Amino acid sequence: MRRRRRYAWAFLALAGMLLGVYHNHRVHHGEANLITALIRGLLTPLQRTAQSTTESAGQLLATLTHAREALREYDHLALENARLKQELEQMRAVAAENESLRQLLRLRPQLAGEWQGCRVVAVYPQAGQQTLVIDRGARDGVMAGAPVVAGEGLVGVVERADATTSLVRMLIAPRMAVSARALNAQKASTGVCEGRGESMLLLNFIPPEAPLQAGDRVVTAGLGGKYPPNLTIGVVERVWLDRQYSVKKAWVRPAVDFERLSVALVKRGR
Repeated sequence: MRRRRRYAWAFLALAGMLLGVYHNHRVHHGEANLITALIRGLLTPLQRTAQSTTESAGQLLATLTHAREALREYDHLALENARLKQELEQMRAVAAENESLRQLLRLRPQLAGEWQGCRVVAVYPQAGQQTLVIDRGARDGVMAGAPVVAGEGLVGVVERADATTSLVRMLIAPRMAVSARALNAQKASTGVCEGRGESMLLLNFIPPEAPLQAGDRVVTAGLGGKYPPNLTIGVVERVWLDRQYSVKKAWVRPAVDFERLSVALVKRGR
């Protein structure tokens, strides 16, 4: 056995030497080396596969890196978009309040007596309640029964005056009633605008022959002296004849958006 192994190793060594001599001879004479070509032929596909795998892995890594960067950029843009939306809403609110203040300045010369500006600090628009709270109270000379107006028109009346705030009953609240005039192009008609606890007002007790129609403007009549005259109440939406009582009635859409109201004027004293 040992002799056979020695013969085998000797054979392999001799074969290696012969292959080396053969390889050197071919290279020296510039001839192609079949063994080298064979080895290269076997290794080239493996090298290409390894290179392709490496390139694919690199591309995958680059794609993942770009995806992470895109996700971070998306999150940044989403936050920036939310911030800009918030700023836009704030700017719109400020613009709306500025317009309300300008309307109040135009309205003020038409109001007799002493009036003061106030801010709306709470709104309760629920059906049957319809009240709001202003930041003026008894210490500011506000009393129960004082009218409250906005640039758009009549808001309501002070129901209760505390020390620094007052509870105001909206015009649309139940049991609210204001003498009103409907300004039709042919003839103005006098009636009563009533709160029904809904979003609309009921214009009642208009003479049946009155030329009342949708689109007519409704203002305060000023009867009784509680509310100043010619304050906008709203616009007629629909008219019908109540044959039982022989009067015309109409639904009136209020001019004031109570839920968005931010500033107003309240009368001081009686």
